[in-house]
Amino acid sequence: MSPDRRHTYHAPRDRREVVIAVAASAAIVLVTAVMIWVLGPHDSGTSSTPTITAPISTPTTKPASTTQGR
Repeated sequence: MSPDRRHTYHAPRDRREVVIAVAASAAIVLVTAVMIWVLGPHDSGTSSTPTITAPISTPTTKPASTTQGR
């Protein structure tokens, strides 16, 4: 028994729909990669660890006067 020639194979999806879906997926991946690159932290060209310096100790209160009313 040979296959019926009246019914030819038809792809479940139109080729145009597949091309549009693949192009949209590629665009989403590309836009995501660009956004990560643009919005991500950038190296300023210096060392990766910042230089930490201790603050200089300055008195915050005025010393009390020992002489009163002179």
